[in-house]
Amino acid sequence: MNTDKTNAVFICVYLCSSVAYGVSSDCAACHREIYERYRRTPMARSSGATEGTLPSASFAGYRVHDNVLEFDGAKKALPYFVGSGATARSFLIASEGFLFEAPAAFYSRTQKWDLAPGYEKYGYPYVTRPILPGCLTCHASFLQPVAGTQNGFRTPPFLEGGVACERCHGANETHYLNPVKLSAERRDSVCAQCHLSGEVRVMRPGTDWQSYHPGDRLSDSVTAFVRAGARGMQVTSHVENLAQSKCKQASGDRLWCGTCHDPHGVPDVVEIRQKCAGCHATGTCKRGSDCVGCHMPKAGVTDAQHVVYTDHSIPRRARAAGGASKDAALVAFGGGRASGRDLGLAYAIAGQPARAVKLLEEAERKTPEDVEVLIYLAEIYRNGNQGDRAEALYRRALRLDGTQVTAAVGLGAILLQKGRFREAIPLWEGALSRNPGLDLTRTNLAMALWQAGDLRSAEATLVKGLELSPGFRPAAELLRRLRAR
Repeated sequence: MNTDKTNAVFICVYLCSSVAYGVSSDCAACHREIYERYRRTPMARSSGATEGTLPSASFAGYRVHDNVLEFDGAKKALPYFVGSGATARSFLIASEGFLFEAPAAFYSRTQKWDLAPGYEKYGYPYVTRPILPGCLTCHASFLQPVAGTQNGFRTPPFLEGGVACERCHGANETHYLNPVKLSAERRDSVCAQCHLSGEVRVMRPGTDWQSYHPGDRLSDSVTAFVRAGARGMQVTSHVENLAQSKCKQASGDRLWCGTCHDPHGVPDVVEIRQKCAGCHATGTCKRGSDCVGCHMPKAGVTDAQHVVYTDHSIPRRARAAGGASKDAALVAFGGGRASGRDLGLAYAIAGQPARAVKLLEEAERKTPEDVEVLIYLAEIYRNGNQGDRAEALYRRALRLDGTQVTAAVGLGAILLQKGRFREAIPLWEGALSRNPGLDLTRTNLAMALWQAGDLRSAEATLVKGLELSPGFRPAAELLRRLRAR
């Protein structure tokens, strides 16, 4: 028996099994060289506590200085960041245990501050976009969400910034798995959990953001849908684009993310050229030795401004984005057959209610206790002026899961339209306890409280809302009217 080797394994297992989940530094005891290399990668730096002082700048009505965002006389601290900084970095606002995305981002290519993706469509300083665990989990590790809330987190909200070792190698008490040794589908799922965005991702019944574990098939937890004929890039569409490449189509399962990417380091031009030479005869190229420069060009993405990403479709020549129309059909990525339930939810999420409604009605008949189906179908009914049908579905969803914010908000709106504002009040109060940043819901609650004669509570509700969202004009106007009465 090799005693030294046995002792090393014993020490490693002891260190890793001393807690159910271990931060990446636990792995350094046995894997120091890999750990030190990985720490310098963008994945390892994809989130964290904001340290040092951010560059000061003014833009789009905002001003950033000393790690604080200022607008309209209000100030919001930026205690956490999301994004490695390789392309951009966004920031989070924390308020009484709840996290929201700041409308400001720092873009690396231009070295300038500007609006974060998606904020150009808002006509006021929107500072209450909730940070959901399902979104944050691809940027941070060991999240600490508060059960029963949409965006409540303990402090700190995550125990490790960036993507921890366990996100790819599995829980440490099993002493890790090596993705390379998995079947192709399970191996590729490790990367696809964060790098396959699709147009829409739909969780399968009974699963949530933490259901997938390395070694599983991602398709058992989630179905990713893409628009038929779309070829544009998104921020996290690397897996989709690679599947479009002739290299992948010719190589099949032999070509995967790990063929070119060392997940523990950042390859240089020479390393990438050597990877290409594994399949392609390479002579002296008059354009130089950088294969990626010509065949994986940087290009803009469809879901964010001010940024460019590497085109993983590996085109022979740079190609123009050929995005499909917003009403294009949705298909399951990889050619798999999606259930009617999942396709209906995908169409509802993608804003195609006409295509979604029949599929969701059939799913509701088959599985009348599927809360997601009930809520999305209720939303379609409510937006289609079928309030009674929507009310019945919202009520059933809330009986099954009383923490559903969307159902509480929607049911409250229907009751208010019917003049039953006293019934709407507890629904909206419950919703706001799970996400206090619902600006319109809070304003509607204040109106209902006013109609119920509880002026003190109505005023306090509006004051609280304006503390969270100082630029939300309907709340400010209602407060002015309330105080002027």
